[in-house]
Amino acid sequence: MLPFKGILGMAKQIIFFFLLVITSKMSWAQNTTKGRVLDASNSQPLIGANISNPEGTFGTQTDQLGLFELSLTTAVENLIVSHVGYKSQSIVLKQSQTAYTVLLEVNDFYLSDVVVSAYPTQHTLMKAPGATTILTKRDLQRENEVIITPALNRVPGIYMHSGTLSTNRITVRGIGSRSLFSTNKIKAYLDEIPLSTGEGETTIEDLDLSLIDRVEVIKGPASSIYGAGLGGTINLSTIKGNRGISNHFSTGGSVASYGLFRTQSQLGLQGDNVGFKVIFNTMHSDGYRDNNEYDRQSGTLLGQFYPGKSHVITSIVNFIHLKGFIPSSLDSATFSSNPRAAAANWEQARGFEEYDKSLIGLSWRSSPLVNLHQSTSVFTGFRDANEPRPFNILKENSNQLGVRSKLEWDLKVPWEPVITTGGEFFVEWFNWSTFENDNRQIGPVLSINQEIRKYLNIYSELKVSVSTRTQIMAGININHTQYNLEDLFVGDSIDQTGDYSFDVIVSPRLAFNHRINDWAIYGNISHGFSPPSLSETLTPDGQINTDIQPETGYNFEIGARGNLLNNRLFFDGSLYTMRIKDLLVAERIGQDQFVGVNAGRTTHNGLEISVIYKIIQDVNAPLNFWQVQVTHTLADYEFSDFINNDQDFSGNQLTGTPSNLFNLISDFGTAWNIYGNFNLQWVDEIPITDDNSIFSNSYSLVNLKIGYKTMLGTKLTFNLFGGINNLFDEKYASMLLINASSFGGASPRYFYPGLPRNYYSGLSIKYLLN
Repeated sequence: MLPFKGILGMAKQIIFFFLLVITSKMSWAQNTTKGRVLDASNSQPLIGANISNPEGTFGTQTDQLGLFELSLTTAVENLIVSHVGYKSQSIVLKQSQTAYTVLLEVNDFYLSDVVVSAYPTQHTLMKAPGATTILTKRDLQRENEVIITPALNRVPGIYMHSGTLSTNRITVRGIGSRSLFSTNKIKAYLDEIPLSTGEGETTIEDLDLSLIDRVEVIKGPASSIYGAGLGGTINLSTIKGNRGISNHFSTGGSVASYGLFRTQSQLGLQGDNVGFKVIFNTMHSDGYRDNNEYDRQSGTLLGQFYPGKSHVITSIVNFIHLKGFIPSSLDSATFSSNPRAAAANWEQARGFEEYDKSLIGLSWRSSPLVNLHQSTSVFTGFRDANEPRPFNILKENSNQLGVRSKLEWDLKVPWEPVITTGGEFFVEWFNWSTFENDNRQIGPVLSINQEIRKYLNIYSELKVSVSTRTQIMAGININHTQYNLEDLFVGDSIDQTGDYSFDVIVSPRLAFNHRINDWAIYGNISHGFSPPSLSETLTPDGQINTDIQPETGYNFEIGARGNLLNNRLFFDGSLYTMRIKDLLVAERIGQDQFVGVNAGRTTHNGLEISVIYKIIQDVNAPLNFWQVQVTHTLADYEFSDFINNDQDFSGNQLTGTPSNLFNLISDFGTAWNIYGNFNLQWVDEIPITDDNSIFSNSYSLVNLKIGYKTMLGTKLTFNLFGGINNLFDEKYASMLLINASSFGGASPRYFYPGLPRNYYSGLSIKYLLN
């Protein structure tokens, strides 16, 4: 027998051991895991996200700020985070970490519950009060990611002309169709940073698509927060990192017809309170046509910081160097007989566009109170450009600075009113000079100009929930735009120096959304406007034309979207009419001289339809995914009252946009990791001249892509793909120069040839570093 003292000592040790175990379990029982769940693209909080253990036996949901708090009563190694419309994610719990930020990516197959950032107050797509289309990463990757044109041309209501990789024009519901060589009257933002210049010119085609995670397209002036942009707004969101996800490195490349070669590399580094991505891209193309070579290099640094439970800070630094030679447009005879040719004068001059461009932005989102939210962005950037042309050499330099801010107040009273107010201030210093083109060398100076372009948007919106199913929104936008021009050239008698300040423009908006089970109807009446460029405000003798006015108009729209057949079918359709007055017409008075006039009114009637049907979605089947999508735009756009140079074009079709645009898209995936898609696009004939005497031919394009994506081990992802564009070698014009004039007896050059049948292939790999 053990001595009494020995027994007592052993008893003390046993008691101590059990106390230690009990204390440990009590300590675990008191362990509380906190965090927040955000949309990975736009950092919006996800309300009602589910957080549970893998077995689903206990859990919680996020609140109005996307925050959650969960007491763990048993040992749990990981939690599952899910939200309708998003891909579920597993987070591994660490003893040294009690707070987590989870970024959920969009589930391509359930878009109706995705949170959109296009409106002053937070909405899911189902509750959006206007015609809005979401393009996911899958949509952007259906081709070889060279340019955004194919993806945008699958959006109902949009037609993007693409003459070359650097010469493009986007039209939305016919707005912007009369712009000459670029996109105008449509605004674009990258992570809430404006991509449009101070006079409304927008360039998005120089952004590498590997940088973009999601695109939101708002058609018409349906959102109060974006001021100018009569045709609508394109919001682009960059790819974001995720706390708790392994550091990774990815690289890839693709080759294609006509000497195209593209590379991309990305490094992602994640910490408990910070995440970074460094992205580098290159692209080269010999070009299909003469004088058509293209080179682009870009580097981007993306950052995310989480300084507190209700704070998110994001940053972007983007730099682009681009040089693209310009083959220009062709006359009808050359377009038919020799589409690979460049315009003779541009080939002789070896004309090109070259620029360095940067964009720097910092955004801060926070919730000082549970019902008070704010977001603020500050941004700057520059662009230095050189463009030798047949008639002169153009040199441009611009610097921009601005700030956007929004405050949202959710009142906890009957009808749940939400008041949103904010503003955007933008200023651009733009210097440009022209020189004689002396056999491709800079000759004597022809002009020296300095411009200051600035605008101020102030907006406010009230949203009320008159029932659990019905929301009504009323908003207003107030805009003031100013131009200042200083002519520094003393070599001629024309002094263009002057100031132009447009009258303050007030744009009201009224909208509603009513939910009916799994679908909703929406409608809005909204006012929009687009100011003329500074060059359009000049008279032929170079003086400021104080009579020129912005284009303005009202959009009347009703639509419906929703899910049917047990969520296998998603539909979205809208019927609209837009009435535009003070139509801006650019009149060519020389090879490089245009003046603007307010020439009349246009009417834009249209129907937009998109239907997505999931035929197969079964992870256990050999063909585990098969989806078909149909989109159609039916447009009836006409000059309702248009007299220009004593010619009456009233009743004619609006130039530069097709009456019908149809897409059939089919995506599939298999149990053997093989995936692919098929895209048929038909574009109706397009009027080229205001008198409707010349139309482009209608055309059909068929594109195919197939790939193989798999995991090799636990850390390496491998993706091999290839495809054919324009399978049946259709001959078509991919861009049109509207109302082109003839000089020196030459025929007008209306046509930019589209690419014939072309091929591509590529490989990408992603490696987890830890």
